[in-house]
Amino acid sequence: MSFNELSEKYAARFGSPSMNGVGFEEFIQMLELVAMKSKGFFIFKVDGERERNIYTFILNMSTSSDVVIRKDTDSIRKGMEYFLSELELLGIYP
Repeated sequence: MSFNELSEKYAARFGSPSMNGVGFEEFIQMLELVAMKSKGFFIFKVDGERERNIYTFILNMSTSSDVVIRKDTDSIRKGMEYFLSELELLGIYP
């Protein structure tokens, strides 16, 4: 299954017709639920000192075998898609 298909499948689990329908606020709510369930944390950071990959997404899940997902990117949308595809691939749901 492709990266795009995985993110679409995860978005559908939350009632979104497609990944394009997932806004940043909805994305944050999804990750908040995952982090709370796994007793972990989610960080979104904008690093103004960098020239590239200024956005950093990090999810640490302490109750899921210490799974850590991280993505540095120039695109918030690509970071969101990466995270949802990784969560679908790993079978991690709130």
